[in-house]
Amino acid sequence: MKRPLFRLAGALAICASTTAQALPPEKCLTPPEMHGLIAYFLPNVLTEVSKNCAGSLPPASYLRTSFPRLADELTAGKTAAWPVARSAFFKMSDAKDLKEMAGLSDKALRPLVDDMMAQKIRIPVSPSTCGEVNDISEALAPLSADQTVHLFATILSAVARNDNKMRACPREAKP
Repeated sequence: MKRPLFRLAGALAICASTTAQALPPEKCLTPPEMHGLIAYFLPNVLTEVSKNCAGSLPPASYLRTSFPRLADELTAGKTAAWPVARSAFFKMSDAKDLKEMAGLSDKALRPLVDDMMAQKIRIPVSPSTCGEVNDISEALAPLSADQTVHLFATILSAVARNDNKMRACPREAKP
């Protein structure tokens, strides 16, 4: 049952990485940066998964009936998440990409990043796993959009703590 959730977290890690170049330890993503990335890209990921599963699920399934509301709420937060997501995206970019993108305005950069990420978020969800994806989504339904982003950002931070492509900073101990 955990497998689809971790696949989604892993796919988000891949999505957020612009290159195969490893992040040096000093270039880790902070919890706010991870949150910004997830808040910005999660709507696209979930919409893609929902589209992939739509034909495999009954008409009354959560992904087909109630999920669009969550997707709309997540999409509404994308603009606010962009500045932090942009910063994290640049932190993960290699020097060549940074040089090419650094001078672009947000108006020019966002569509480029969105197009690139749309190609990378093609999560291979087979029809045989769509039932589990639906069940997980429905189980998470009581969470608000903010809580959903927080959950995925926390999972991805834990999964990516020692990742070479998208390293999450160590979590600071709370007093």
